[in-house]
Amino acid sequence: MLDEKRIQEIAEEVAIANLESANVSFVSSSPAIDSQGHDALRIMIVIYPGAESKITGNAALDTLVGIKSRLRREGEERVAIVEYATTEEFEAGGDS
Repeated sequence: MLDEKRIQEIAEEVAIANLESANVSFVSSSPAIDSQGHDALRIMIVIYPGAESKITGNAALDTLVGIKSRLRREGEERVAIVEYATTEEFEAGGDS
């Protein structure tokens, strides 16, 4: 298993490469449990308000696939659950 810092670095690198740094505020990661009760990773990509209209479906899919592939390639066995929120949604939800 990778440490939290490395997981976050990978997720941020992939998100910025696919979604552009002007759209990505920050990326967080935390341990989670998947729907089958297995250990997982929760990756939250927090974007700036208005960025959701600038991000294509292909870019979002490339980000999801890229994060999962890079984590697996570097030895992470847990499944990554990737979510998005705007900075306002993230702050209002206090959900990470």
